[in-house]
Amino acid sequence: MRSTRAYNSPKREAQAAATREAILSAFAEQLSEGCERPSPGDAAARVGVSLRTVHVHFPNEESQIIAIGEWFDRTFHLSDVVVASGPDDLPRYYREIHAAGLQHAATRALAASRAGVWGEVRLHRRRKRLEAIRAAAKAVGAPKRTTEDATATLLALSGADASWALADHGLPLERIPDVIANTVELIVNQLKAEARKRPASRP
Repeated sequence: MRSTRAYNSPKREAQAAATREAILSAFAEQLSEGCERPSPGDAAARVGVSLRTVHVHFPNEESQIIAIGEWFDRTFHLSDVVVASGPDDLPRYYREIHAAGLQHAATRALAASRAGVWGEVRLHRRRKRLEAIRAAAKAVGAPKRTTEDATATLLALSGADASWALADHGLPLERIPDVIANTVELIVNQLKAEARKRPASRP
């Protein structure tokens, strides 16, 4: 009796990977055009594959959300930026994440939209990065209210929508990452100054 062995074809695997990337690109195009939710049927038409093929790669909306977020970070090189390791690392993180985001104009449309599924994608893909920012601000040890104010400002500056807003006000794109990083450094220094004013805790 002969055993059945799975047949692995590198060419077939490469074609499947290319099809998957094309479908993700089609989903992202839909969202950047203002669609609130990705349409598998429309993606199939854009890519030139069957609806069944789309569902093979992405069987439900949850899988689409996760995959679109990963595609976005990978395509725009945001996944190459290491999350902030602490307060002193925040300026570096902001400089790199905004430099990466500004490389592609598509980030303007995608980052500005918080409606529908893209809002869910945005939250999913940024969760780890935002948690690192919150932890870094808290680690300074400034008073609670000062930390809350600073954290809210840092989070507002963390997305590509912040950098494109500066561009709309006339700031050249190449200067925006440094401007945001310098602002973040000022915020961190203010947190440190407030932390030094706190009375030492009793043993």
